[in-house]
Amino acid sequence: MEIKTIDVLDLKVSYSDMGNGKNILILHGWGASHESWLEVQKDLAERGFRVIVPDLPGFGSSEEPKSPWGLKDYSEFVHEFSRVTGLDKFALAGHSFGGRVAIDYSVRYPKDFRYLVLISAAGIVRHKKAKINGILAFTKAGGFMFSLPILSFTRPIVEKVWYKISGLHDYPRASKMMKAIMQRVLNEELRSHLPNILMPTLILWGEKDLATPLSDGIIIHENVPTSYLHVFKGMPHAINLKNPHGVAEKMAEFLA
Repeated sequence: MEIKTIDVLDLKVSYSDMGNGKNILILHGWGASHESWLEVQKDLAERGFRVIVPDLPGFGSSEEPKSPWGLKDYSEFVHEFSRVTGLDKFALAGHSFGGRVAIDYSVRYPKDFRYLVLISAAGIVRHKKAKINGILAFTKAGGFMFSLPILSFTRPIVEKVWYKISGLHDYPRASKMMKAIMQRVLNEELRSHLPNILMPTLILWGEKDLATPLSDGIIIHENVPTSYLHVFKGMPHAINLKNPHGVAEKMAEFLA
């Protein structure tokens, strides 16, 4: 594996590059980096693929965006990254937040790539928008409440439980810029994009996924015309970590 650094949209971006053969570009989830895909990357490289995994801006060793990006900005980044690195007619895979970006990107730049793999992808908001706004409002109010001496000692315990329940466990650790970005992208509904995804699409999901439930995967499958759904029995959200060889195997079968 080779770690490289390039300039994309005036940002220093790191990415891992491994293997030779057909190109696969993988977009990691929120709070992750290329390291979370190392085992999948190794497996696919051994199967005859070249696999590129960038640290998306604001994650890993890549610089943060200089303004609060939305999905359109991340899609533009992927488009420019593929141009700068010389990728042509590649397969695109995205996990969770990376899947959210991949859905948006596939509608904006469908001629860039040939195959799409969505892995526990985010983007089906349904009734979550009000919940998310409420969570973020509570977070701001909580900052004031926990500044009071009588409550300050309970803050670590309450915050741990609160963010676990809300599913926003990455939020308190994020910088001010990444919090602003998180608030933007979480409220972007992508269901209307799905019928416009016309390339062959593989959907991989964990049966026990609590962050993006399997029902989201079924909605995506039902709305993407040429899609195939595979469910990993008993697996959680991070199937790339819990079952990397299974994920690599299904991707390789699909792309073969």
